[in-house]
Amino acid sequence: MEDNSGIRDSVDAILEQWHLERPDLAVAPVGVITRLARVRSHLDTALADVFAGFDLTPADFQVLVNLRRAGYPYQLGQARLMDSLGLTSGTVSVRLARLEQRGVVVREPDPVDKRSSTVRLTDSGLQLFDRIAPAHLAGEDRLLSALSPGEQDQLAAMLRKLLVSFEQVGAGAAQVWGATVEPARIARQRRAAVGLTDRTGLLVAGVAADSAADRAGLRAGDLITHRDGAQVRTSEDLAAPCDGPVALRLLRAEEAVEITLDPTRTGRADA
Repeated sequence: MEDNSGIRDSVDAILEQWHLERPDLAVAPVGVITRLARVRSHLDTALADVFAGFDLTPADFQVLVNLRRAGYPYQLGQARLMDSLGLTSGTVSVRLARLEQRGVVVREPDPVDKRSSTVRLTDSGLQLFDRIAPAHLAGEDRLLSALSPGEQDQLAAMLRKLLVSFEQVGAGAAQVWGATVEPARIARQRRAAVGLTDRTGLLVAGVAADSAADRAGLRAGDLITHRDGAQVRTSEDLAAPCDGPVALRLLRAEEAVEITLDPTRTGRADA
């Protein structure tokens, strides 16, 4: 859908160039992905300036945030902190050493596992967080000044929907009616890998025995494309509340299949 507001940004020029040079290329995703990357760059620069005023990096602040959010006594096991930050052990150790030198965190032996350490926010670190947090949040609020509160809510909802599609994988895959389903992006990738048509939907990775999905006839490998006639793109689309049977449209390889699933029925006795 074209934007008729008359507002233009640097990405519009890129899209226009591609439309001229290669009109055959489907470049619409560039309008989203490149804008996300460029907005992120502006945000990172602005936030780094705030933290620099406290002689911290954004990465340093994330350590303080995680410890403060843990609640009193503001400590986490180093391994758990590493997982929360999504960093390697060596990277976390370097970051903690810098913060220890400032006296804002302290590492102590884990009372349960002597081979491990806990990381605790010191009183000085707690005071530093309390100084930074208001300035940081005010800065974030200013960065979103171009959007009304309602627009911010809409953007947050769309970004949440996109982020969930990256987070609901592996052990975190969505479970709906006894079926384990993989996100639409994974489904498209897997279908392309085996030469099937590119269709949007949720891929059934597994079905629990005697579940609603099992009783309805869902199978691993099915692609759920519609629920009650509406396109399915996320697990939220599929699992919206209902008080009776739902109609599902599937692709089983390339065969169109329609089934009715009743999540309110339980057990074989009801079948």
